[in-house]
Amino acid sequence: MSGKHYVDNKVLYTEMIKYLNKLNEAKEAGVPKEKLPRVPNYIGQAIFMIANRLSTRPNFTGYSYRDEMVSDGIENCLMYLHNFNPDKSKNPFAYFTQIIYYAFIRRIQKEQK
Repeated sequence: MSGKHYVDNKVLYTEMIKYLNKLNEAKEAGVPKEKLPRVPNYIGQAIFMIANRLSTRPNFTGYSYRDEMVSDGIENCLMYLHNFNPDKSKNPFAYFTQIIYYAFIRRIQKEQK
């Protein structure tokens, strides 16, 4: 992780491409779902940091269920990780931030019901 930013988008992009290539190769080889390659630590840490940092924004700080919001965001990122398209975007940071943001909104709406 670089000093200026808590997540280095260029490194995250490179790691995503490597992971997606491994994932696609495994899927083409007919590897069962349980044996697919694991998400690399760097990507996992980046998602965790993005979710935690986003939860400290003023529009999300007042909620007692912030931990659940962060968990939902991380879970959604892992569910939709394979949908990131490097041909459309070179910004996985924004992709994950968007997923986490909407997971937070859904959790808030669910808790308010």
